[in-house]
Amino acid sequence: MYTFVWIFALVCAFVLPLALAVELCVRKKGSWKPLLFGALTFTVFQGFLRIPALAALGGTAWFQALQGAEPALYALFLGATAALFEEGGRWLVMRFLLKKHRGVRDGICFGVGHGGIEAVLIFGLTAAATLFSGASADAGSPPLVLAGGAERVFALAAQIGFSVMVMKSVREKKPLWLLLAFVLHTLVDFGAAYAAGFLGDGASVWAIEICVGLFAAAMLWFVWKEWKREKAQSAD
Repeated sequence: MYTFVWIFALVCAFVLPLALAVELCVRKKGSWKPLLFGALTFTVFQGFLRIPALAALGGTAWFQALQGAEPALYALFLGATAALFEEGGRWLVMRFLLKKHRGVRDGICFGVGHGGIEAVLIFGLTAAATLFSGASADAGSPPLVLAGGAERVFALAAQIGFSVMVMKSVREKKPLWLLLAFVLHTLVDFGAAYAAGFLGDGASVWAIEICVGLFAAAMLWFVWKEWKREKAQSAD
């Protein structure tokens, strides 16, 4: 049982993103560039900028007081900063470094790179290390591991949706799409963080994942509609 759930986690957080990246690059030459920049965007704006900034804030008295006294505000702060760094980073990279890659497919590739490296760094490497070290029986409860794997799939889908949304903002020069991506990203991160960290036993982890999964499905529907719309325009 333990081995199975960690294999599931490895597939969700490592194999799936890698398979999608390979498939996209094989099918169309040039897909590697938005995919690579998507991965770099998450790495730089989250790993090198936001996370160190949060770590520095964690040592201040006012931030520690906020975390303890105002859990909702703290969760909102985490969601808003994640959205600001990720969506802002997405827009900057797409606007200035991907001037020849602004189609829906490019947005999808960017999202696979962005969400894929996020999945690998957050859970994929842990799943691989746990399996190959033979420590799966002592590393977490099966329901939580399964939920973690499912969450990485949903997060990847959401990142693809956000990337297509921001690419649409850049391509059509409509800032409202960037604002929408920021607001949605803030809300979904806030909801997940608040429910998981501050509602206690009354909040089931699977109830949270179902809500995130429904959001991810809505984002994929948006991506599909944009894909069909672009296809129809190119056929005219």
